[in-house]
Formats: sequence, structure tokens, C-alpha cells
Amino acid sequence: MNNTKYETKPIEIWPKMKELRRWHFKHTWETAAKGGTVIMGMPEALLGFLAGLGDYAYPSYGPYFTRMIKDVSATIECLETVEAHGHTKDMCSVMRVYIGQLYMGLATKSPQGSTIKPKFIFQVTNCHTMAQTGQLFSDYLGIPYLSIDLPYKSTTQARKYVVNQLLEGIEWMEKVTGKKYDDEKLIEGVKTEWKVEWLWAAIQMQTQNIPSPYDLRNTWSLRMPLLSMRERPETLQYLEALYDETKWRVANQISARGMERMRLFFEGFPPYYYIQILKQPEQYGCIYVINENNLGHGLWDIRPDGTYLVGQPLEKTGLLIRNREEAIEAEVELAFHRGRTSTWYSAPRHHEVVKRAKDWKCEAGVIALDRGCHGYQVSIMESKKALQEAGFPVGTFEHSQSDPREFSEAQTVDRMESFFESLGLKKLADSGPDTDEADE
Repeated sequence: MNNTKYETKPIEIWPKMKELRRWHFKHTWETAAKGGTVIMGMPEALLGFLAGLGDYAYPSYGPYFTRMIKDVSATIECLETVEAHGHTKDMCSVMRVYIGQLYMGLATKSPQGSTIKPKFIFQVTNCHTMAQTGQLFSDYLGIPYLSIDLPYKSTTQARKYVVNQLLEGIEWMEKVTGKKYDDEKLIEGVKTEWKVEWLWAAIQMQTQNIPSPYDLRNTWSLRMPLLSMRERPETLQYLEALYDETKWRVANQISARGMERMRLFFEGFPPYYYIQILKQPEQYGCIYVINENNLGHGLWDIRPDGTYLVGQPLEKTGLLIRNREEAIEAEVELAFHRGRTSTWYSAPRHHEVVKRAKDWKCEAGVIALDRGCHGYQVSIMESKKALQEAGFPVGTFEHSQSDPREFSEAQTVDRMESFFESLGLKKLADSGPDTDEADE
């Protein structure tokens, strides 16, 4: 075990991250008030494509998702509303909180009480539940629905298939909104999105260092602007500052938590209503350092042996972006270079998870068995077996990422404590309650 004590410092860019999150929430209502284009859905896979709409806005998983998920009673009320409308618990728990906001009248209601009507639903088919949720929103609100099918496996045919969908989608959006799609803004949006994803991958690669400049609890929050506004210049400026800070922290051996007695991986989604579980290893002088989903917002070149390498900057790819067609082709190429395929396309997953654990210098880890997302569980137990066969001890706990009724805090904390102790770890004498601002 590494018992070295490293220097720690607050993350200087942290307030900017929170500022961008607040801006995204307010932007929906400000855009609606100005007569701008507001859409519904979860379009985060193709934000550069939507940049051609101009100053558009969208409330993603519902405008009140984050606030609601922090209030267990509010979350349960939302889920019970969904169930009262006939939806069952075997449906994605995130989608149930999303739909619950719709049924409760919150999805289109501003904090001041005004109501908006989005122009259309835009949904990238990350999973079938998302696609069907988009259809439900379309029917319920009486607005058009544009669904983009994004295959999980990257082939020449798959890329052409998505390019054709997007080119047709531009004409469709022009008819629905009555506004001309702006190719120049598309081009700038795609270029910005490429830079942002490259920076995120480069930042995540720095966490391979010992000590790591951040732990998973840090990067789980630091990634948030990438989810909702990756194509905007404000996010690029934020990522550039974060990248510079990351390099400085690594050069000066500034540690995430002060100790790295053991580096751990965390596979799966944490319970959103109990996100502080990501800090539990700190009590033992350890950190969670890596997570597949967290990596997935970056630009990666994933080699056949499972190695993650930072993808090429746009200027080194040879791709030219001079018009609509070239911009769409670059957007699709970018979409297929995210670290996402092993989540749903199970073939490469088992060797990738082992290679990640080795490359990020982990010694053990935890897999979250999530009832709330069936797709992510595809081959998850095979991944556990592959990790164990490679010599990594693996602990597990069960939960549903957005349904607190399917989670026992006491049982899970006790289970994880037993796992950490089985690794030969003991709690540090000065370990106390988690009060870090990262839990906000």
C-alpha cells in the first residue's frame, strides 16, 4: 500500500462548473421568453448538430431532475405519479423521473410559473427506453418528434446511415421551426465539440498519474457542462482552464484526497440520490479513480486490446469542415469515437474493463449492479469474472440509480466497509463525515 501523504488543494475551476450548470437551467426559460427554439429530449450525443438551430435550449432530463433527485421525498412522489399512470418499475429509473416531471406539470413550467411549449422532441436512440420516452412526450405535448438512430458498432455503413439521417433531419427541423438552419453555426459547433471532447479525454488521461489530480467524485461533477452544452464556447473556455489546472496539479503532485493507499475502479452508475458513496474510500485513504461512463464523454482511440488513447485533435485528422455535409460527417465521426460502445455492445467489454483497470493503476474495484438501467448491465457479471480472473478483487452492491426505494444506505455502506476491510484496509483515525462541497 502507498502510505505517502500528498499535498491537496481546492479545485480552482469548481465555481465555474457550478456557474455553467446554473446558466444551463436558466437558459431554457430565457430562450423561451425571447421566442427562441426550445426542444425536449436528451440530445447530448449530437450537440454540435443542434448548434445549427442558433441559440436553442433544452432542459435535458427535465428541468428539475437535479433538484428533485436530491430530495428523496420529492423523487418518490415523482416515481409514484409515474406508476399511477400505469408505468412499471422495470422501466429505466431515470426515464421515470423524467416522465414524472411531465405528468406533474413540471417539465414545461418555469420557476416563475410560466409554461412553455417546445418546438419538437429530439432524441438520439441511446437506448429503446429513451426512444419510447421521446414518443410519449411527443404524444402528451402534441409536438413533432425527431429520432436519430445511432448504432453501437462503428462501421463505414453505420456512419453513412447516421449522416443521411442528420441531413434529412436538418430539412425536417427547418419545416417544423420555420427557421433557416445556420450552417456556419453548425461548423463552429462541431469544431468546438471536437475540442471539448479532446480536452476531456486528455484530462482523464492525467488521472493515470500517481497521485491522481482528481478522484471520481471530482470528475463526476466536473464533467457536467459536457453533458448539456458541449458545443458552446463557454464550455470550451471552461475545459481549457480545467486542462491547464490539471497539468499544473500533476506537475506539482497535488492529490485529489491526500492519500492513495489503494486506487480503485468503479464500474456502473452510482446512486444519484446518494452520490457521496463515491467518497467512501477516502475514509480508508483510498480513491475511486476511473469509471467507464465518465470516460465516455471524451474523444478516444480505443485499440483492439482495450487500451484507451486520446483521439486525434481535429486539425490532425485530415477532416475538412467547409460546408454542411463535411460538418455532419465530422460530427458523426466524433460520435463514434467516444468511449461508449463497450457499454451496450458487449463484445469488447470484458477485455476493455481489465485493460482500463491496469492502465489506471488500480488494485481492486467495485461494480454497481443497477436495476435502474438494464442496458448497462449487459455482460456486467462477465466483466466481473474477467476482472477477478485478472487478479482484481471486486466488490458489488445493488441499487437503482434514480429510485431511492431500491437502495439501502445502511446495508450498502456496511457491505462496502466489509469489502474494503477484506482488502486489508482500515479506516483512518481522522476520517469523518463527508461534507465536501462536491456533494452539492
